Amino acid sequence: MAALLRLQGLVIRSRSYGEADRLLTLLTYEKGKINGIAKGVRKPTSRLKAGVQLFSQSDMMVHEGKNLYTITQAEPIESFFSLQTDPDRFTHASYMAELVDKFSLDQGGAELYPLLLTFWHLLSVYQIPLVTRLFELRFLDQLGYGPVFDACINCGIILPETKDPMVTSNYPIYSPIKGGTVGACCQRFDDKGYILPPNALALLNYLRVMDPREIHKVQVGEKNAMLIRRVLQETIQSRYEGRMRSWTVLETMGGN
Repeated sequence: MAALLRLQGLVIRSRSYGEADRLLTLLTYEKGKINGIAKGVRKPTSRLKAGVQLFSQSDMMVHEGKNLYTITQAEPIESFFSLQTDPDRFTHASYMAELVDKFSLDQGGAELYPLLLTFWHLLSVYQIPLVTRLFELRFLDQLGYGPVFDACINCGIILPETKDPMVTSNYPIYSPIKGGTVGACCQRFDDKGYILPPNALALLNYLRVMDPREIHKVQVGEKNAMLIRRVLQETIQSRYEGRMRSWTVLETMGGN
């Protein structure tokens, strides 16, 4: 007889299956990423419907099967209604879910549960792309892929401060493939990357340590916003070795 388990999960993917079922990908607190089926959930009378909506956080009772978990009960804790109904929020929440899905093996990724939950909460309140940038950075850090911004990735020398914006010779360059900055000390040997000016570098270092709940207080100019987006997404691409599907949609929204 299949084991009956109680799990707390976030619905990160949902697709129709058969006449009335849904196949779900869940990020659970207890078991990480799992795949499940909600039988009959597309029927008007289904009691499961509220608890298995995309982006929902729910308490669930599931039967553990060989390949799929069968969801028998699902009580919503947080529905994140604004993520489901607002197009911009929906796209950014979907992107966060896609990152978690692509980088998590089955039965893995439980450590990402509080991170994703925190940032879905932030996204439901603050409709700003910087929330997504902060998620990308914390996501990379959580997985051990965090970019190095305070030292040369080649030799380890701490980067000197450059306060004069006209003196660019000491600016580090950023290498997405290496996942870090290359200081002026090593650029004659390794110049594949793009310049990170002091204000962009300071912003990235601040985002790494700030309280995420203060994100709405951070002001970022358009040029730096585009630069940090490039830094983080190219780093993600170098680790995944491919593009996220959500990037195409985000690009149509003005490069958010």
